[in-house]
Amino acid sequence: MPLDRAQSVLTDSALESLVDAVVLKTDDGYRAASARGSIDFRRDDDGFEVTGQTGEPPINDTLDDRPDVASEMAGQSDTLGAQATPYAFDHIAQYLDSRQAPDLAILHTPSHRFHGNSGEHGSIGITQSRAPFIAAGPGVLPRGSVNEHLRMVDVAPTLAALLGCPPIDGIDGRGQTRSGLRLAVQDGLERSEALDPDSKPEHVVVFLMDGTNNNALYSAMEAGQAPTIQSLVDRGVAYRDGLIASLPTATLANHTTSMTGVHPGQSGVLHNTWHDRDLGEDIDLLKLEAMMRACDHLRSDAETVHEALHRIRPDAVSVSAFEYADRGADWSTWAEFRAGRSVKSPGSEERRRHRHPDFGRHPKYRYMSVIDAQSVHHAQLFWDGSMGEPPDFTFVNFSLTDEVGHLDGPHGDMTRAAIAETDARIGQMLDVIDAARKLDRTTAVVYADHGMQQVAEGQPVDMSSALKSEGVAHRMLDAQYVYLT
Repeated sequence: MPLDRAQSVLTDSALESLVDAVVLKTDDGYRAASARGSIDFRRDDDGFEVTGQTGEPPINDTLDDRPDVASEMAGQSDTLGAQATPYAFDHIAQYLDSRQAPDLAILHTPSHRFHGNSGEHGSIGITQSRAPFIAAGPGVLPRGSVNEHLRMVDVAPTLAALLGCPPIDGIDGRGQTRSGLRLAVQDGLERSEALDPDSKPEHVVVFLMDGTNNNALYSAMEAGQAPTIQSLVDRGVAYRDGLIASLPTATLANHTTSMTGVHPGQSGVLHNTWHDRDLGEDIDLLKLEAMMRACDHLRSDAETVHEALHRIRPDAVSVSAFEYADRGADWSTWAEFRAGRSVKSPGSEERRRHRHPDFGRHPKYRYMSVIDAQSVHHAQLFWDGSMGEPPDFTFVNFSLTDEVGHLDGPHGDMTRAAIAETDARIGQMLDVIDAARKLDRTTAVVYADHGMQQVAEGQPVDMSSALKSEGVAHRMLDAQYVYLT
């Protein structure tokens, strides 16, 4: 069988330094396998049941303790089996259940650079999957920093609850009936332990810091380099054990999940790239034209937070600045681009504001810094009176932290500068809200879509050649997604 041959090739000990694990579907369930061992599991009425195991399984389906920066760096080359892999069974199953999922997916070790980056994400290990989540304002209990976690699928229903969307009957991503949902299709749960039933915000503003390592953000706060976010922690709630992204722990997939409450394997936005089996073509959402149309792939019966808000309040106003999951927003940066309309940009002085004087000279740093300045500028237009009344829901996406995290790793000096700059832009936005005399009636939420892990030095490796040499006919996408042909 071609799938068996592919698994055998990729889990050979000769590739052990490159392949942490491969995940695939079996006749009656799912498998995660490596050169050291394997584990088979399937869904049952209580969740998942282990049906077979050999050697040392590459996943453990546990949250485990939160590693600090020192242990994270010391264990940067640890295999998946030596890390916590929270919700691994559920994450692997939802991903592989998609019709568009590959026949086999490779989860790379952090001991080589398969993309050539210093920092990486995409796998299910705790460092790559764990992101920060912080909220403060009306409707949020001031619990401070708590040793608890939540999941990416929990974000959208929590935001919908803050916005006043009432519970409804709906379904989960697999089509199973569920009651008490905040969105029409919902895999997650609203985090009621963070919500204050005795107060409600008039406005909710979300700031997404793409690709921010959970420990890196807290280290920046401890060093006084993220005072705005620290002020939110002081008067709100921070999930110190993090926000756990769904597999694949990648940008387009988890942006969509955070705004719909639906896992990537069931939302229609499977990843940054995949092969569409129905169309017979590769989808690459990292190309600008495709990126701005990412929501074209979102399943029709799902709801974004924008759509859920408008379902109960048709006159509400929602704004989306440089965010991919923008379906249903009244105004969106990407919608303006799609329509061919010119989008207002900040002046040169505003673009340079907050930028690090040295790191800002790096072309990739400078480019993403300009994009983030534009993102804040677009949101500000709706808060300073230029575009009407302040929105009920505002979403501001920041990309600099992810770009620099790839360049410099999650704990590098350039990444710390990117976090400080992003914190300053959040402060800039909150100042505008304060000037509009709305800050005490506004809830601010800060989170990331996934984590970021330091990876070792090394050159990218093409594992497609190993499959070809063994006669496995296939299509390889993004150096890790194997579609048999």
